Amino acid sequence: MLIVTNSLRASLGCFALAILLLSATPARPETTLEKIKRTGVMTSANTFSYPPFGFIEGGKQVGFDVDIGNEIARRMGVKLVFEAVDFRGIIAALTSGRVDVLITGMVYTPDRAERISFSEPYFDGGIAAAFQSGKPIIKPDDVIGRRIGVELGSAGDRFLREKYESRVEIKTYDTIFLALKDLENGRLDGFVGSIGPMRYIMRNMPSLKTTGLWDSRIQAANTRKEDKDLLNEINKHLLEMKADGTYEKLVAKWFAS
Repeated sequence: MLIVTNSLRASLGCFALAILLLSATPARPETTLEKIKRTGVMTSANTFSYPPFGFIEGGKQVGFDVDIGNEIARRMGVKLVFEAVDFRGIIAALTSGRVDVLITGMVYTPDRAERISFSEPYFDGGIAAAFQSGKPIIKPDDVIGRRIGVELGSAGDRFLREKYESRVEIKTYDTIFLALKDLENGRLDGFVGSIGPMRYIMRNMPSLKTTGLWDSRIQAANTRKEDKDLLNEINKHLLEMKADGTYEKLVAKWFAS
């Protein structure tokens, strides 16, 4: 026969209360990095209209961003899945939780840094202008009074609007390629944008030339503000890639002249 003493009764009561409190404590939300590790998949948005960073070739997603992202994912032990998103909606794709990260050659700006986090830089593309060989543009002031194309929302778009909006006829495009085709066909006097994709596309447009760099533009990967552990993970692998020579090999692959 079990005799329940006051002491035992008190102990049992304390134990039951502890179990109740533990069961009532809400579980800590899973972080994005923990979800990635659990599922083995990390998702990223990319415009795939920005060669050589990200574009479609032979039906496949290729480019510097793709190689950088896949190498980071490989070192994390997960698979990277890219989703094509139009540039104007790409930050929203991250902040809404549609994707885990952005590996899409995003240029750093203070206003963007208020909304999303930037990793260690993985490229400095810089702003420059393209022009027809017979109608040169050399320095920024040469765009005054001309019809200049930009990619909507891009660093080149902001550069022109901040410095010359009232003195330049600005025409926006959804992709750099469409703008450069109009320039090639004489429908623009110039194009202002990031020099890396500009020169890559212009390999097949011999009538077009580029200026030197007008301004520096750092490009990096992005996470949501709260995903500090994921940002640290990405930074760790980017620094390792730079230290072991992997990064330089990818730069040479996509940007060698």
